[in-house]
Amino acid sequence: MANKKSKPNKKSGSSKTAMIAVFAGIIFVVAVGGGLLGWMLTRGDSGSSTVKLPDFAYGPTVPKGTAEAYQFAVDNPDALKYIPCYCGCGKLEGHDSNLDCFIKSGSGNNIVFDKHAAG
Repeated sequence: MANKKSKPNKKSGSSKTAMIAVFAGIIFVVAVGGGLLGWMLTRGDSGSSTVKLPDFAYGPTVPKGTAEAYQFAVDNPDALKYIPCYCGCGKLEGHDSNLDCFIKSGSGNNIVFDKHAAG
């Protein structure tokens, strides 16, 4: 019996290249789609809520960005309720989370704001 050298299969090589190209295309589409979805979910409009922020959030002695922080608290209460308050007001004011520094009670259009976060 004579040993026959096997010839490289050109069809197999092009098939692998095609599979890699399809796989890379799928990864690209998923990455772009995920990026667009993330951008759409997080872009939000500051002030998109119809809740009127308290006047003390805009005072002349209030640090810059305070009104935006109150707006964030209104729009994202679930995010702030898991963040502990580190300013030490928790025991004195009865705050359970960072959300309590902004909102005393209520939700939606019936929010009672706390002045604590305004300084």
